[in-house]
Amino acid sequence: MDSIITYTRKVPIWKIIAGIAAILVGLYGLIKLDLRMLVPILFGLVLLKTEGSDINLKSNTYRKTISFLGIRFGTWRTLENLEYISVFNTTEDITLRALTAETTNSLPIIVLNLFYERNKKITVYKTENVKDAFNVASHIADALIIDLLDATEKGDYKWVNKDILREKGELVYID
Repeated sequence: MDSIITYTRKVPIWKIIAGIAAILVGLYGLIKLDLRMLVPILFGLVLLKTEGSDINLKSNTYRKTISFLGIRFGTWRTLENLEYISVFNTTEDITLRALTAETTNSLPIIVLNLFYERNKKITVYKTENVKDAFNVASHIADALIIDLLDATEKGDYKWVNKDILREKGELVYID
């Protein structure tokens, strides 16, 4: 087993195309010595940015990462007294701003949190896909030798049988 587990949120193909196009337009403008072309470059970088996390099993550390085209940045921190990983349904707010208007949209998202010291948490992964969330959570739970909690339904939290999830891909709960 590899000693570093890496999970990075996928960038949609349309964002990759638009981001690269914006950067190319900006670079062309900079060649013409037009400093206003820094704006498309920055816009392209924002489109290509994604978030994720790395967990180093050998040194028992983790880092939240920001990634641009596969190059990851982040600060390593120590993992202490991990108890379990939780798969949790929530919403993610996205705010769009224009010169005279602003709107906030809430999108459903599934978050994986590592819990330690009873109620402290570290968010290690976000996705829109339930199956992906449980596959990643199972992998992390097995690697760190911790339990897996299904918290996708509000107020109805259940412990997952990791062996059956890993072997058959089915969610079976432990009483």
